[in-house]
Amino acid sequence: MILRKTLALLTAVLCVFLCPPAHAQQDTLVAYYDAYNGGAPFRAWTIEQQYAFASELPALIEEYCQKPGFYIPPSLEEVLSHSYGLPAEEDLTQGQAQEAAITFLLALGQETEEELRAATWNFSFLTDDPDAPLWLINVYNGVSTARNRLYRLSILSRSGEITLEYDHLASPEQTPEEILMVFKRQFPDESFDQTYQEKAMIGDKILELMALYPGFNADKSYTICGLPKENEVSYEEGLAFAKEVLARDYGGDGGWREEAYPLWYAEFILSSPAVPEEAIPVWNFVLRNPQSGEFFQIYVHAGPDGPELVKVNVSWNSNG
Repeated sequence: MILRKTLALLTAVLCVFLCPPAHAQQDTLVAYYDAYNGGAPFRAWTIEQQYAFASELPALIEEYCQKPGFYIPPSLEEVLSHSYGLPAEEDLTQGQAQEAAITFLLALGQETEEELRAATWNFSFLTDDPDAPLWLINVYNGVSTARNRLYRLSILSRSGEITLEYDHLASPEQTPEEILMVFKRQFPDESFDQTYQEKAMIGDKILELMALYPGFNADKSYTICGLPKENEVSYEEGLAFAKEVLARDYGGDGGWREEAYPLWYAEFILSSPAVPEEAIPVWNFVLRNPQSGEFFQIYVHAGPDGPELVKVNVSWNSNG
């Protein structure tokens, strides 16, 4: 088991050194990623390449965040949202996972075996749950783009249990908007009653639906929340900074007092029509006086170079 995984990783590392796809002299992280494997999307890489790059990515972010124009594109946000690995002896091999998927899809009666084998198959081996790793498989009619996706399946690599996550011929009983609405029912109705962690779970669902339904949120009308990465401003750091700003700029008689304005609302924003892209990611805090209803809303830039004040809204001014 250890030998197989070591040899697979060694193969990926040798590929990087003998046929180097990119080097750290690239000006930006985006340029490095685009050049890493000839511009192919991450999902189309071999699982060895995915594992090697995902293992390298935190160090790359630490290096490139010091450079001007640092930006993490959505494609890399997706990479960072999972843990990648290589199958062990007790796991289905990639070939076994593909055969299981073909058997499963043939039972749907929608394509022939010849058509399925001629399709484009992308594989990822996810270890988000180390005790239940899974194969994530996307099947495409041609180039690996969302428009060409036929199926998306996940297969638990030890039990073989298959979940069909997307079927191009299925007439969904619900629109993505309806699916999101049903998902949100497990949380408090009002956003100010939701924790920032619950808002992040809703944000993850929006991103999932965007991947499965091309065109959903194309106008970026949804605010997408998440959780800060290790090199970004934490909840505690962001809130402490916000209170310092309010004490400095709005303190004094009749103004900001921490005991009078407890935290009412918090969210970590990854995308929002209300926030300029250059300010993303940001913490949005609302501190409200429960007696008067007056509040301070403060946006704090939470990138690796933060915390930094974006803006403050107050309820008694026109911008509040």
